[in-house]
Amino acid sequence: MTAAPEPVEQPAGEPSGASRAAGGCVVALGIGAALGVVYAYPDVGVYTAGLVTAAGVRKARGWVAKRRRDAPDDVEPELEPVDIVAVLQALGEGGNGVLLTALREAAELPDTKTVRHLLDEAGIRVRAGVRTPAGNGPGVHADDIPPPSPTTSSPSQDRCSCSSGAANANTNNDRVDIVQDPDNPHHWLVKERV
Repeated sequence: MTAAPEPVEQPAGEPSGASRAAGGCVVALGIGAALGVVYAYPDVGVYTAGLVTAAGVRKARGWVAKRRRDAPDDVEPELEPVDIVAVLQALGEGGNGVLLTALREAAELPDTKTVRHLLDEAGIRVRAGVRTPAGNGPGVHADDIPPPSPTTSSPSQDRCSCSSGAANANTNNDRVDIVQDPDNPHHWLVKERV
């Protein structure tokens, strides 16, 4: 007599061929049923597609947020603080304005978006079109550049070295009038008062 072959043991967690085929049939029947419902009721299909899309977007956002959390912090270099107003005042002396690109180069900033952010924090208006000898483009007009603040080396109010009119000992205190030249309206004449 021959002995019956012993059944081969399947490793745990690995499905047999018959269970795979059964699982595939269930999935195929589920997809077929879903397509039948969508064919019969198209609005249900649109609604379901929206739900699946929203679920996918939520999954993607979660994945991106996790990747950002796990990313090393030293990717973005730390920038040194920049006094954007001082750089702007230095570049804007005697000109019509300063382009954002010139301001970015002078302040050694990575991009003009950073320049705009710093100017916005300082309360300085950025105009879309500023004309300068270097070109035209977005920048800060000369009217919008803040005047330099008073220096600390100026004398304070309690140590004022002002003189009063009564104590003036100068001999050249004659009063003068400035009048327009009648022959040339672009010239002005200085005349002594009689």
